[in-house]
Amino acid sequence: MKPAEQRSAAEQDSLQRSNELTEELLAADVLVMAAPMYNFAIPSTLKAWLDHVLRAGVTFKYTDTGPQGLLTGKRAYVLTARGGIYAGSTADHQEPYLRQVMGFIGIHDVEFIHAEGLNLGGDFHEKGLNQANAKLAQVA
Repeated sequence: MKPAEQRSAAEQDSLQRSNELTEELLAADVLVMAAPMYNFAIPSTLKAWLDHVLRAGVTFKYTDTGPQGLLTGKRAYVLTARGGIYAGSTADHQEPYLRQVMGFIGIHDVEFIHAEGLNLGGDFHEKGLNQANAKLAQVA
């Protein structure tokens, strides 16, 4: 990305929303995300948000030894809703991806709260909600 002083007015305008989202993230001490699992991963809207806020020189930087996250000292909570039971399985591309991305920008203190089995019906649905609510009560 070009330095701000080298951007045209049109380029500056196109970055306005990205700048707003990035400024919100920089100002936050705690990041709270909630996302359903779509096709074993995250929704496209969350991916779009990540694409806006992962900014070289702002939320991470390149060094001689590789990229370095600039958002150290922050904490993240991620609440997920899942139709099946995926935690710890190879089908879970949501938690590993988000842990990688958060770590990339310097947020290593990430806690996941999964509401799983919500589409399985019966006891699975109730158990998934109860477990998620219990964990939420612990972190609140």
